[in-house]
Amino acid sequence: MSEKKSSAHSLLLPYQAEALKEIESHKFSCLMWARQTGKSFLIALFAVLRAVENSNHLVAVISPTERQSKEFMEKVKRHVEFLKIVGAQFGEEFFKEASINVLEVRFPNGSRIMGLPANPDGVRGLTGDVVLEEAAFFRDGYRVYQAIFPSITRSRDYKLIAISTPRTKNDVFAHIWQMSDGNQLWYRQKLTIFDAVSRGLDVDVESIKKAIPSEDIWMQEYLCEFMDENYILLPYEVIHACVLDGVLVGNLAEVQGDIYVGVDIARRGNLTIIAVLEKAGSILYLRKLEIMKNIPFREQFEAIDYYTAFARRVAVDETGIGMQIAEELQRKWGEIKVQRVYFTAKAKEELASRMQAYFQDRRIFIPQNRDLIEDLHSVERTITQSGNIRIEGSSEDSHADRFWAVALALSVVESKSSYHGPYIFSGINWESRYGVMAMV
Repeated sequence: MSEKKSSAHSLLLPYQAEALKEIESHKFSCLMWARQTGKSFLIALFAVLRAVENSNHLVAVISPTERQSKEFMEKVKRHVEFLKIVGAQFGEEFFKEASINVLEVRFPNGSRIMGLPANPDGVRGLTGDVVLEEAAFFRDGYRVYQAIFPSITRSRDYKLIAISTPRTKNDVFAHIWQMSDGNQLWYRQKLTIFDAVSRGLDVDVESIKKAIPSEDIWMQEYLCEFMDENYILLPYEVIHACVLDGVLVGNLAEVQGDIYVGVDIARRGNLTIIAVLEKAGSILYLRKLEIMKNIPFREQFEAIDYYTAFARRVAVDETGIGMQIAEELQRKWGEIKVQRVYFTAKAKEELASRMQAYFQDRRIFIPQNRDLIEDLHSVERTITQSGNIRIEGSSEDSHADRFWAVALALSVVESKSSYHGPYIFSGINWESRYGVMAMV
């Protein structure tokens, strides 16, 4: 068995091998590792070695969801298959007799490895080692911890391991990390992407960083920094760095670059926003921001249609009453030119992350306008008690409508498909015709 264990250890990078040794010598361990540094691979090997070396032993690995539990058990199965091959070289049949199911591996010595989703009721009643994998992302994390902790009570050798990339400062993993600080019973390690690379991980850190959409994602996922539960996406200093005099234009026909339009349709307060961006090289300029108050539905459509004539692509919020305008606009101009966006939580997170990246990189410039700036600053990312990310904002009269109109326009700037047909100008200046629009 020592030959097989030595072969298994040879699969590990130096920092993984060091962590495995420390985990084996401590009852409690808390590891905060960056993404894609081999957390699950290490813990899967630990689980297999514990099951092999201890008869009638249970290793329970708790993951945030059942899908992640299945994915973890796939890593366990790969270790078992590897050790089966190694064992065959020494005439060992132990791993050949292992029984492998979707969420459980049984060994001939009576030991088991179980993958379980983080359900407080589903993890009660177990006895053995406990691994909390990606613990920062558990829903009801404190209840899961309360339910599973007694599993390690019956033996001094039973172990509890929490391993995760950090999330908020208030989830159960943050609690374990803070509580274990300075506690001699715990092995505690923070491993950033730079730490991992310095100790053998072969990745191009700079190319990864350049592709990350925002600095906070980089800090959290790769530098292992906890995220504030409430987080302002665009601080004032970031916004003001992108304010430019003379950015507005009076006549879009004079704009030389490609035009992209985002439309946030009124859902509260009878307010609809049209954001018009010009792309010049890699930089975006907010050339117009039209605010329509108390405008009838048909006239809203005429205004949006007017700006669509100038645009290469348009994104329209189709949530609620916006659906009819979005459908009619897409029917007229086609699916390539007009993109309909339904505001789900995931869609809003993607829109907001892209918006944040443009402002942080100073790739967008906006006019000096108090209402616009306050709208942009008002949007927060909040972590709910169930662990979900919510993007919301509120200003006095618009509920961040200006923010979402600009974000929608940005969403179609980088789209691979674009409208290449002839531009059709109605010859009607919408602002002059109705004279009821508020232009920043």
